[in-house]
Amino acid sequence: MSSSYDVIVIGAGSAGFAAAEAARKQGVSVCLVESGKLGGECPNSACVPSKALLKVADVWRNVRNVRDFGLQVSGSSFSFPQILAYQKKVVESITGGGKIGDRYLEMANRLHIHLEFGSASFVDAQTIEIKTSQGVRVIKAKAFVIASGSVPFVPLIPGLIDIPYLTYKDVLSLSELPSAIAIIGGGPVGCEFATFFSSLGSRVVLIQSAPVLLHREDEEISQIVQETLESRDVEVLTHATINRVWAARGGVYGLEVCHGTETQTVAVKQIFLAAGKQPALESLHVENIGLSLDVHGHFSVDAEQHTSIKNIFAAGDVSSSYLFTHVASREGFIAGTNAARNVLRKRSGFLEMDTDVIPRVTFTHPEVASVGFTEKEAQKNYKHVFVGKANTSGSDHSIPESVRSGFVKIIVHGKTRKILGGHVVGEAAGEVIHEIALAMHVEASVDNLANMIHAFPTFSEAVAMAAADAHPVS
Repeated sequence: MSSSYDVIVIGAGSAGFAAAEAARKQGVSVCLVESGKLGGECPNSACVPSKALLKVADVWRNVRNVRDFGLQVSGSSFSFPQILAYQKKVVESITGGGKIGDRYLEMANRLHIHLEFGSASFVDAQTIEIKTSQGVRVIKAKAFVIASGSVPFVPLIPGLIDIPYLTYKDVLSLSELPSAIAIIGGGPVGCEFATFFSSLGSRVVLIQSAPVLLHREDEEISQIVQETLESRDVEVLTHATINRVWAARGGVYGLEVCHGTETQTVAVKQIFLAAGKQPALESLHVENIGLSLDVHGHFSVDAEQHTSIKNIFAAGDVSSSYLFTHVASREGFIAGTNAARNVLRKRSGFLEMDTDVIPRVTFTHPEVASVGFTEKEAQKNYKHVFVGKANTSGSDHSIPESVRSGFVKIIVHGKTRKILGGHVVGEAAGEVIHEIALAMHVEASVDNLANMIHAFPTFSEAVAMAAADAHPVS
């Protein structure tokens, strides 16, 4: 087998697989290196399994609220092991199952992408070592794409490393539903799992260091998510600091939490860590080649996904502040295409990453989705800002869906009438947001949205209503 390739891609997740496929389609030879399962975290242990679990939570909520629909169900119950078996079935439908992901293996074989399994580390800017259980293999390339992903960030909380805390991966191997769980981190992952566990009946304490949950979202979204979680008996502690964590008797764990002027002790059966992620770079030994990192520990890249070394590109969580699968896939496509064109010594046709319009979705209940500026961000950047809003909780479509809260909010430049941002709360928010995102992408005006006829009765009607409502804010 060849020990030299045109392009080597390190990491076979969303970014890496997209990079390998893009490079191969440019006609160059490609080697894809992976230390775990093909497909990476998203289909195997993150996005897909968590959404399967949230679907279970949604169905169980509907079962418990079935009388709202004029129905009666008796003797309903659930089996936690069967819930995990369901999510495993969903994962296998995406990955193809097997030890490494048969669907991705078939794709790699079809594209004639060579696969190497092991841990990669740089020897120099043209050479890597791959460590496996059988030994060390040395291979060379003219260009590299680093797409090694990220790992959970572990905050420096006294006592935390001494206890068996959970991450999103560990939830998938739990034997039973925890009766009480503390979730450290009130971002998207923390809020989604608070939704899941509370829906199934766990006592949940959600601990957030920022003043609000989902602190990067519009204030109204943060507020409605917190209010909804609290209505389901989730104890939300914001602006909180965890002084220490310890193991008590009887399989109980204690947390000393300071929030505001109060300090309280929280006792739970499990601690779930959702405090963010950091680039997975430890095994790469990038110090051997002098790659530059930014202040957050990510690779510094330009719009073409170039790192500080000419023949090395990076994509996904190792190089981006947007930790989304859809962003990673696009960055990987750009990095792989450009790496191949670099090898082919093309002087034109290099692609650039455009981050102006990136929709994001958090799968709480209600679901929330956003794109572009929040209202506060827009007011900081522009003098004339208009805001339009329409509640979906009273719309004709939401009534039969038994939706109790929701809205569409559109942020507009007051003079140009261009859309600066959009925010949706409610059923199918992640679908509805793309109408606003597309309008932003093609630079349509808010009046274009307002004047387009929307089908009745749909949640998308609220987009036109919010657009028509756009008015100045002080």
